[in-house]
Amino acid sequence: PKPGTRNYFFMSEIYFIRHGQASFGQENYDRLSPAGIRQARLLGRHLARLDRSFNAVICGTLERQQHTAGAMIDAFGENGSRLPSPHTNPAFDEFDSQAVWLAILPQVLDDEPGAKADLDQMLADRRAFQRLFQQVMERWITDRYDSSECPGWQDFTGRVRTGIETLTNQWGSEKRLAVVSSGGPISVAVQMALGLSDANTISLTWQIANASVSRFKYSHRGIALAGFNDVAHLELEKDPQLITYR
Repeated sequence: PKPGTRNYFFMSEIYFIRHGQASFGQENYDRLSPAGIRQARLLGRHLARLDRSFNAVICGTLERQQHTAGAMIDAFGENGSRLPSPHTNPAFDEFDSQAVWLAILPQVLDDEPGAKADLDQMLADRRAFQRLFQQVMERWITDRYDSSECPGWQDFTGRVRTGIETLTNQWGSEKRLAVVSSGGPISVAVQMALGLSDANTISLTWQIANASVSRFKYSHRGIALAGFNDVAHLELEKDPQLITYR
């Protein structure tokens, strides 16, 4: 539809879904944990009970994203409902945290008091890992590092923004799309909607729960945030261990 036509003023929706819990501390982090599979299935059942329909399901290329989409779709279909088969788009992959970590961590260890102690404790204490990771991320988004091997923050955010713009232009009005992604791309979507700073955007990634839903309306004018980090489908189970962030 042409810009300005009726039904194209925030009449379409994107449900950004964060993947289920991955296998933190394991050799293959990218694989969903048992809790992550359960989270994805609970979300699928919840969407089916709400009679949500989607014109397309899109996910990044990472295993944890694709596995989440598959488990969600399977659970959605258990009552006879159906979601479209997912297709992948690398625009919605998470940033390469391993490359960023390996490039910037040595500089953090050299410069920051307490960093070496946190490194020794990070597998046993997730708060130690979080402190280290946050220091690495702060240097990354402000270009305060010395490495030609590190992917750029602006390259990452530009890739996500282009992916969202391409998706909205492709599907147009009166559509509901599901995008199964990760905390970083979802934070960039919120940045697009609210005009957040880079510092606030990267901080937001720590708050996005596994298998959460953030809803956006879109039109030719851009995207608007309609709901953020919804985990009602997990809270209804009354099991605090289902609320996770890795």
